[in-house]
Amino acid sequence: CTSNFIHGHKCNNNTLREIIKTLNNLTEGKDKTACMELIVADTFAGPKNTTEKEIFCTAATALRQLYKRHDKSLIQGCLHGLDRNLRGMATTTNCTVNEAKKSTLKDFLGRLKTIMQEKYSKCRS
Repeated sequence: CTSNFIHGHKCNNNTLREIIKTLNNLTEGKDKTACMELIVADTFAGPKNTTEKEIFCTAATALRQLYKRHDKSLIQGCLHGLDRNLRGMATTTNCTVNEAKKSTLKDFLGRLKTIMQEKYSKCRS
């Protein structure tokens, strides 16, 4: 298992790679569907002082709320995997999601991918 400790945060490169691969498949895949236009809580619109673990927890919670509401087997399987990996990185399961701001699943996943790629870059340096 490849792990590093960067800036006080444990890096699990295998988990990060798996998350990024899933996000790439969802956002760049040939099978993009109307699912990408589903509306999800914009957990990234929170305060600037939100911790990384809080971001991962709220993102996982928002994804879980979305895939439990929609019966799309492909998207459900991918989102469940993201939820599981994000929860593992958050190390907590008790977080609330502010539903006041919304975004499309496409935008949400794109922002999540950027965050994960930045974290992966920091872990590798």
